[in-house]
Amino acid sequence: MHELDKAILEVFTGSGGTFAANLRPYLSLVLEIYGAFEIIYRFIQWRKREERKRNLKRSLALTFQKKLDKARNDLEKLADDVSYAFGALFIYSVAIPPFEPKEKARDIIKQLENDYIEMTKSMKELMMLVKKHEKMIVSALELDGTQILLLEGLIEAFEKEKPDIEALTDYLPLIAQEMQKTEKERKAFSLELSKGIGKFNSTSGLIVINHAIGGRYKRCFKKAARHGFKEFSQKFNECRFG
Repeated sequence: MHELDKAILEVFTGSGGTFAANLRPYLSLVLEIYGAFEIIYRFIQWRKREERKRNLKRSLALTFQKKLDKARNDLEKLADDVSYAFGALFIYSVAIPPFEPKEKARDIIKQLENDYIEMTKSMKELMMLVKKHEKMIVSALELDGTQILLLEGLIEAFEKEKPDIEALTDYLPLIAQEMQKTEKERKAFSLELSKGIGKFNSTSGLIVINHAIGGRYKRCFKKAARHGFKEFSQKFNECRFG
């Protein structure tokens, strides 16, 4: 196994394993809320059509859209924080240590905490609106039992000033269903990110490093290092291209 691979394995099976477990609740929460957003967005589209038909001046759809946009933005910030925390574990624990390790860790935690609190506030406002118009949403979209349970669970969880996390745990089995629904979006993101980074690596010349850190490169470096400084480059290139 490559030394870098060993280091990665050690991080994620050691203290990193605990770290990953500590981030799991955030991932579960984000996925559970994601399913409700899909329902609310569908309701907004339905309501817009109804308001056009009835020529209504006061737009409930617009009110919902504003609340939904704020909640979605705050939820994505939280997801970004979790992504950054996972990435930071890999980069700063395995490859490049931060200049101020404790300060960097505290900054990551603080950002996560702040965005979590902001997300819960916007979710509270959104779910208060959903509760007020729940019968209309269920009727208009003909929601099935699972979708109704999801909405009611989130309404209950965000009714109070502080989220009722225990109430949310009853609906965790729904997460597996929501993950299946988002497979297309997740694959699209992964493909676009990989393609974009690969293209940049090629244009910037960074792809050379990938080729350089192969086994042949390492063997040639060790072989050439046995010689003096003047001969190093010659021996190294002879081995690489020979």
